Amino acid sequence: LKDIPALSCHPYGTYVVQHVLEHGSNEHRRRIVQVVVNDIRILGAESHGCAVVSAALSYGLDADRSALAQILLREPGLLVFLASSRHGHVAALRMLDLLVGKELEEARNRLQAEAETLRNCRYGLIVLEYLEQSDSNQCSWSAFCRAGA
Repeated sequence: LKDIPALSCHPYGTYVVQHVLEHGSNEHRRRIVQVVVNDIRILGAESHGCAVVSAALSYGLDADRSALAQILLREPGLLVFLASSRHGHVAALRMLDLLVGKELEEARNRLQAEAETLRNCRYGLIVLEYLEQSDSNQCSWSAFCRAGA
């Protein structure tokens, strides 16, 4: 487990970690998500690490996924950074799908406050489009993806 952060940021190692998150035992998933939580600033700031964060938000156990989404929200500037990056925007969308109530509203407000920044990048536009669609019909991230985003 001590090598998870390094593997997560490696161009090929990231696939190993993502594979374990998707197909590993519940204990392996829980332990990897805990490493992701502990190193969220490092992993969230690195392109391959963002893919692992996204996988943790997709394949971790339900309680772990929710806790990770809440931790991402508490990290200053990380949500907007994720929303504007290639692999990070998927993590941001999955995070929005996991949050509820005041936390979801806070995340939406942060993203909308940085709408100008997000409009200037390809992946930020996708997140803004999701926000607009979810405002109008409460679509989920998976429904948004099936619609062709």
